[in-house]
Amino acid sequence: MNKILIDLPEVIETSRLRLQMPKAGFGEKLHQAINDGFEDYVQWLNWSANVPGIGAVEEDCRKHHADFILRDFIRYLIIDKETEEVLGRCAFPSFQANWMIPQFGISYFIRRSQRSKGYATEAVHALSILAFRVLKSRKLEIYCDAENVASTKVPIKLGFKLEYVQKGGWPRKDGNLAELQTYSVFSESDLLPAGC
Repeated sequence: MNKILIDLPEVIETSRLRLQMPKAGFGEKLHQAINDGFEDYVQWLNWSANVPGIGAVEEDCRKHHADFILRDFIRYLIIDKETEEVLGRCAFPSFQANWMIPQFGISYFIRRSQRSKGYATEAVHALSILAFRVLKSRKLEIYCDAENVASTKVPIKLGFKLEYVQKGGWPRKDGNLAELQTYSVFSESDLLPAGC
């Protein structure tokens, strides 16, 4: 499979959201989302403890645009269609992708002020449909820190099943090793609707 020749949509519409390929001009809005709950991302996503500036986030948006075109790391900004606010980001992380199978992981974050509204579930459902229909994925995975209970609710709501748990392989900022849960789904027919 030549991944560069796969026609991926630059925009995906759901009932409330627009998933938008990162590009120039989104740095400031994404920066606001990143700052809204940044300490949580450091804890659960192993981000750097240093808050990036607006210029750095704008630069990242442009680099992520290039990654998207090359299919090296496929990311989408999660945007509220009504307010145009960037709510967070979702992606198929490159370290979880195996194009030979093909098999992909899904990652996501939602700004703190907009959590518990089903936005992550809606975005992940849209990415799952894209993976099965366009990328012809045979397996999708979501990694969750066992202590990040809010994040584990997303795959469970969508019909992903807990496949295995491993301790190690994912360091925490406090020096301890996370207990990483892997939730998997193997076909679109096993997915539950985002509203469940």
